[in-house]
Parts: sequence; structure tokens; C-alpha cells
Amino acid sequence: MRSTPVADAVGGVSQVTNDRAFDRMIQAGAHPTTALALGCELMRNWARPGTDDFRRIFNWYFHQQRSLGLLDAKILPSVGR
Repeated sequence: MRSTPVADAVGGVSQVTNDRAFDRMIQAGAHPTTALALGCELMRNWARPGTDDFRRIFNWYFHQQRSLGLLDAKILPSVGR
């Protein structure tokens, strides 16, 4: 079984703590990913049923990320609007 922790869905008390935790997971064989990458991997085919629901979730997610100042508006100007 492959362990795939979602890096941007994990919180910690500091960046150093977070980085060391991921270092340990990687050394143990984990393959970190992002929420977007995991979601896209789960969808696989964007023509399948449920795509609109998934897009709504992504739009909400990116809106929340932007409102917290975690996204650079220059990179994804239209996501979540």
C-alpha cells in the first residue's frame, strides 16, 4: 500500500516542525502530494458524473486558500471566483 499524505492539508506549530515530519514520512516511504493533485488523481476523467460537484469543491478550496493568503493571485487569478 502507498502512503500519500496531503502536504497542504496538514497543520503544525511551525514550518520547521512540518518539514521534519514530512522528512520522516518520506524516509519511511511516503509520497507526499497536494490536495489538488490528489483530487485530480481521484477524478482521472473529468467527463464522468460528479465532475461539477468536484469543481465546486475545488472552487471553495481555492477561495479559502486565497482568503487566508496562501495562494498567489498572480498564479491562479480566476480560481474560486
